[in-house]
Amino acid sequence: MTTVSTVLITGSWLKRLVGSDDDDAQADEQLPPTAGRIGFEGTLEDAEVIGRSPQSYVAAGESISPFVGKQVTHKLTEYGLEEIEADEWYSLAIPLAMLYDMRDEYGETRMRNMGQNVPEHVEFPPDLTEPANALHGINQAYTQNHRGSEIGFYEFQQEGENEGVMTCETPYPCEFDKGLIKGVAKKFSDSYVTVEEIGDQCRSDGGQRCEYHVDWI
Repeated sequence: MTTVSTVLITGSWLKRLVGSDDDDAQADEQLPPTAGRIGFEGTLEDAEVIGRSPQSYVAAGESISPFVGKQVTHKLTEYGLEEIEADEWYSLAIPLAMLYDMRDEYGETRMRNMGQNVPEHVEFPPDLTEPANALHGINQAYTQNHRGSEIGFYEFQQEGENEGVMTCETPYPCEFDKGLIKGVAKKFSDSYVTVEEIGDQCRSDGGQRCEYHVDWI
């Protein structure tokens, strides 16, 4: 994965940042289209993500195929994020719009595969050695890499030696989260991992959260 050193913002984003009222309607149309695509109801107005997260999404796409990696990079650029610095903060709306576009254009399976590949491109604390601890740690990693008044959460409750339930109440595509959960569990287990959606609501159907039963047997 290549780490770059600067961030470039496209003209339409620059106009919005400096408060230009020229062509406001046109500029608004060019903002990342997340409205109506996210079941999660929290506001994203002040939500930000640290650069290493979208970097990992690019790397996860490249792990699937060079084409997917190029599409991820192209869509981030299309929404204004041309280069990424690992320790800088960016509007969360940009990578979210990219992920929802990738889901809509290339399908749920590819979105799950992207999520599943993300853990291969991030650093985990050395004391994490078990799937349950790693799954508990997803929320801590999320809050370290995202900030804002309503960014949501992940919550894992272990229900047996090799199983538990993960609740995801975040603005990310549920297919991406499902893959992420499986990828984290697989990274710390030699066993076969299954992730099955349970519960009475789903973000893809307009719900506020998703629940997944996870086991590694």
